[in-house]
Amino acid sequence: MKKGIFITLAIVCFFACSDSRYKHAENVAELAISFIDQNWDGKDVPTSGQCKGCAGKGLSPALLVKNIPKNTDVLIIEFIDKTMNIFHGSIRVQVSGKAEIAIPSFQDQTFNLPQGVETESEHTAPIGASGAYMAPCGCGLRNKYEATIVAIKNENSGEKLLLGKGKIILGRF
Repeated sequence: MKKGIFITLAIVCFFACSDSRYKHAENVAELAISFIDQNWDGKDVPTSGQCKGCAGKGLSPALLVKNIPKNTDVLIIEFIDKTMNIFHGSIRVQVSGKAEIAIPSFQDQTFNLPQGVETESEHTAPIGASGAYMAPCGCGLRNKYEATIVAIKNENSGEKLLLGKGKIILGRF
C-alpha cells in the first residue's frame, strides 16, 4: 500500500514539476500543436488510438508541431493519462533548425519506432507489453489523455535549455 502511494506521488510530482528538469530560456515559446489525422479531435480518443486490450489498434496520434524556436535540437513528447496519473511513455524527435515538423503515428507497446523517432522513456502503464508508448487504455472509463511537448537545446555543459513548450488534449476514453 505504502509503495503504491509513493509511486503515485512520484509520478504526480514528475509531471507537476516537469519543467524543473530544464534550464529555462529567457523567453519560452508556446508551441502550436495540432492533429494531422482528422479522427483525433481532442474530445474522444478514436478507435484507432485505443489500446488493443480495449479492441483498438494502439496507434499514437500523428501531430503537427509549429512555432519551434530557431535553436531547438530536439522535441520531447510525453504522454499521460491525467485521470489516473499514469505515464504512457515519451519519445524524442530531432528537429535541428526546423520551424515545424510532422510527427508520424506509430504503434504502441514496442520500441520499433518510425525513422527519426526515438524512445525517451518507456511507459509505466501497469498493463500491456513494454514500449516507448502505451495507447489510451481506459476501456470507456472516460479517462483524460494528453501530450506535453517541450523544445530543447542541448548545451555544451550538458544542460538542457527549455526553448518552448505546449500541450494538446488527446481526448477521453
